[in-house]
Amino acid sequence: MTSAPDRATARQDDDDEALEVVRLDELRGLGVRARRAFPAGDVIHRFAGVVSETLCQHSLQVDASRHISGTRYIGYLSHGCDPNARLDMTGFTLAALRDIKAGDIVTVDYAATEDRLHRQFACRCAAPACRGWITGRDERPNAEGEQWLATRDVR
Repeated sequence: MTSAPDRATARQDDDDEALEVVRLDELRGLGVRARRAFPAGDVIHRFAGVVSETLCQHSLQVDASRHISGTRYIGYLSHGCDPNARLDMTGFTLAALRDIKAGDIVTVDYAATEDRLHRQFACRCAAPACRGWITGRDERPNAEGEQWLATRDVR
């Protein structure tokens, strides 16, 4: 695995105007909205931040032991079980998985980059294949998640 530097830097071009952090609603909090369209495969944003061993609410994992925080948009991306974007934690880019229209909320699958989440949560993405309870890729649902999933399966 390639090791990330202590500080990620990014070319600052017109991608600063392409995204904005917005309040989605009271339940979901903040998210990132596309201010212009992106075709599938396009790099949406090149990001920068501080890389350290600290896991926090708005950090993202870059390798087995380190996370990036202090990014302009990346820490505010919403989770989606069927995301419209993906993160490249080696090249520090966000790319469109499918066409994204201006005004769309940009989503990534948290389990695609995170071994362990800062906090597990019930998903509200409404994707047909929604997993229901979101964890990192190397963790099982916690007690709250087990209870939530059991209640959901009964209905």
